[in-house]
Amino acid sequence: MADGDADLVLQVAEDYHKAPISRQDMVMLEFAEKLTLQPDRVVQEDVQRLREAGFSDVEILDVVAITSYRNFIARIADGLGVELGKEYEGLAPAYRAALMVGKPA
Repeated sequence: MADGDADLVLQVAEDYHKAPISRQDMVMLEFAEKLTLQPDRVVQEDVQRLREAGFSDVEILDVVAITSYRNFIARIADGLGVELGKEYEGLAPAYRAALMVGKPA
């Protein structure tokens, strides 16, 4: 990954609202965050906002499926007490911190 790409990934992980990303990516991440943190509050208007940002129904299905799968796997790992592997030890502290959201340091 080029340094610029790594920097963008870090910016998105730290606060995607401040990251230099497209409007479409912003809408997608806002939807994914709502689906993750408040799934019972996702309404048709949220899906319509994705359509208005240029997502097709198939792409919306992808966003929902990928977000849901990521949450499913994270909960399994949390429930089993799985820790990050050795491949993460070499990451710069800022990247490790971004990956460890909600985890003890």
